[in-house]
Amino acid sequence: MKISLTIDNKDYSADLSEARSIAISLLPDGEQPSHFGAPACTSETLEGGGFVGDTKRGGSCNVNQLTIIPHCNGTHTESISHIVNEMIPVHQAISSNLFPCVLISVTPSKASEVTDHYTPGFDPDNLVISRRALESALDSFDDSQLEGLVIRTKPNGIEKKVACYDESNYPVYLTADAMRYIVERSVSHLLVDFPSVDKMFDEGMLSNHRIFWRVPPGKTSINESSFLSKTITEMIYAHSYIADGLYLCNLQIPEIVTDAVPSRPELIPLVAL
Repeated sequence: MKISLTIDNKDYSADLSEARSIAISLLPDGEQPSHFGAPACTSETLEGGGFVGDTKRGGSCNVNQLTIIPHCNGTHTESISHIVNEMIPVHQAISSNLFPCVLISVTPSKASEVTDHYTPGFDPDNLVISRRALESALDSFDDSQLEGLVIRTKPNGIEKKVACYDESNYPVYLTADAMRYIVERSVSHLLVDFPSVDKMFDEGMLSNHRIFWRVPPGKTSINESSFLSKTITEMIYAHSYIADGLYLCNLQIPEIVTDAVPSRPELIPLVAL
């Protein structure tokens, strides 16, 4: 099935059969990615009152109880409620789960080699994505095409799908200048293939999250300038066979009233007519 759409007075078509998931398949009790030393996602059979939710054990059907930490156990989408007291569920922060987006591939730089800034400060050997790298990759795209932005880091090894991020495998993050550029380009939905847009050990400041949602340092309440209809999706994996370029993103999420939920973004190529 093909659809036609107009973005900023330009016509495009999209073949829905070409949709490609950029979510990491999560295997409860098995090999899976993790962040910040959090427990893995687990699955247990529901039992009680003589009922066993396992057909292999004679049960009438399978009923599993999942234990998951969305922020740390795989592909997930966050709302502003990740950093404020007020509850804005993720599903309320997405006005439409179909939106134009751009996929770019970026090679991180050592923090000691960039002129950008970050609060509370870089460790020299940290790998970061700079403003200059984003400017170069996005130079040919209009703001109207950047309702969503998908950042894929190089190298793009398959090990990202099961990576455990800790002090020995310190993850990439954005510089503050890079995040300000993302805000300047009017990105509403940011998707990245690393576990957090912020430094893993950042003294609890979450400065890039604050820049993106416009929440001042140290504050935990929404203000009149905060962005309520923006999301951050972390720990995606975009296979290398998915080319950089313009797409229609289908951001699939469950309607759970919380600050972060497991998600399944799909990319559908957009072709100019």
